[in-house]
Amino acid sequence: RQLPAPFAGRAFDQTLLDQLPAAVDPCGENGEFHSFVFAGPMFDRAIDVTPGEVVTRGGFVFADLLPTVVKGNADVA
Repeated sequence: RQLPAPFAGRAFDQTLLDQLPAAVDPCGENGEFHSFVFAGPMFDRAIDVTPGEVVTRGGFVFADLLPTVVKGNADVA
């Protein structure tokens, strides 16, 4: 409830950090936002997801994460 809806679904990168309102903790420690880690050295492989529709539920804004579909393949990545 502290961030405008357009922040939902964005990559957590320097641009996002630069655009955070001053009152928002850049780590989200006060519940301003949640993040989803999809790749890193502790992963065998990246989790292929794509931000989906941005929706409001219970007064909070969410970006649904959808499995990335491999083109030409019925299986999801």
